Amino acid sequence: MNFIEHLEKYLSKEIINDLIKELEKERTSSLILNTNKISSEDFIKEFPNVQKHPFLKNVFYFDKNIYQFGKSYLFDNGVFYIMDASSMLVSEFLNPNDNDLILDMCAAPGGKSIYLSLKNKNINLISNDISYPRALTLSSNVEKLGLDNITVINYDFLKDSNILNNTFDKIILDAPCSGSAMFRKMDEMKEDWSYEKVLSLSSIQYNLLNRAIDLLKDGGELIYSTCSFSFEENEENILKILKERNDIFLIELPHIDGEYRSKELHDAIHLFPMFYKGEGQFIAKIKKNGILLKNKTKITENKNILNKYKNIISTLNLNFKFYKEIKNHLYASNYDFLNEKIPLIRYGIDVCEIKKDYFIPSFNFAHYLPPYSSISLNENEMKKYIKGESLNKNLNLKDGYYVVSFNNINLGYVKYVKGILKNLYPKGLRH
Repeated sequence: MNFIEHLEKYLSKEIINDLIKELEKERTSSLILNTNKISSEDFIKEFPNVQKHPFLKNVFYFDKNIYQFGKSYLFDNGVFYIMDASSMLVSEFLNPNDNDLILDMCAAPGGKSIYLSLKNKNINLISNDISYPRALTLSSNVEKLGLDNITVINYDFLKDSNILNNTFDKIILDAPCSGSAMFRKMDEMKEDWSYEKVLSLSSIQYNLLNRAIDLLKDGGELIYSTCSFSFEENEENILKILKERNDIFLIELPHIDGEYRSKELHDAIHLFPMFYKGEGQFIAKIKKNGILLKNKTKITENKNILNKYKNIISTLNLNFKFYKEIKNHLYASNYDFLNEKIPLIRYGIDVCEIKKDYFIPSFNFAHYLPPYSSISLNENEMKKYIKGESLNKNLNLKDGYYVVSFNNINLGYVKYVKGILKNLYPKGLRH
């Protein structure tokens, strides 16, 4: 069965024709601002040709032929995150509350977690990916934005049917899929598509969905989404799970301009690129029966680690509730972690790398800090800095580590030694 034929399961020929025509056009580009670093007003002043999203706050469409934001130092330094406007609605519809414990179950490369964190800084967000390399990419993307409420883990929840059951207030399951909504973004997705792949992934998605519901607390809510147009990966999975489980029900999603709702599952929505300005998404929201009971805030101190690193904590004026050491890095968070058996990639903020007799503050921590205590660079100095060059700058400062900034945006750390700013900008970002 080819791609067009399999769509006939739930779409009219007219809609299918419109979709195929749209997939031949250039894809859309969009981003969400990190307003911890720049306001929407200042961003529009600097980039007047961006277009505000009609209802998503701090979200903008842009023409990549005018603005190459992906190559900008602003992207590298967490001023915005580039992601599809369709996928943003997954996090928007989750609608997190303060102190929610949230699992992003298949989170890499991290857009949905980043959107959630920017939407509400008072949530405890566990972002997972089963692939270790993808989990590292997820961690790197979170790092650029200086977000302190995201813990990144690398775990296969399907291999253990009991761990963390009835734990999370809310869950996002953006399931691995055949990726037909990514045809315009990646040619290899179009070339690799087959109906056999759709059926194979549908089975995996169903198992993940079943597991996600087990992980959800009574009264908790779950968003299931894919970037596939296939009925088998979307409506069919939801209808099957609703039939087989008696502890859940479907919540009708809010109506938005540009949505499509199938007659088989009217409470969920499809986003098709010819109706909604984005690449496409299927989104459904499930609620688990029962009354949601919030976790009581638990404050425990690891006295050993506090004593071991009291010099770093004092020098950097750290005021976090919890600290962990992971692979010679000190991490800090205001949320305790759930289960020591699950491998951590990052835990809140990466504060510093720990050497034998000293420490080096991290790129991530520079982006977490406000810019008012930084060394301000002019434009020429900024360009040299992001190329990796050291700077001559006589300042009335003690030798040591300092954050440098440009236009009130922190760039990273330098080590000031006798009038020279030694460059600590990550080598992988230098340009």
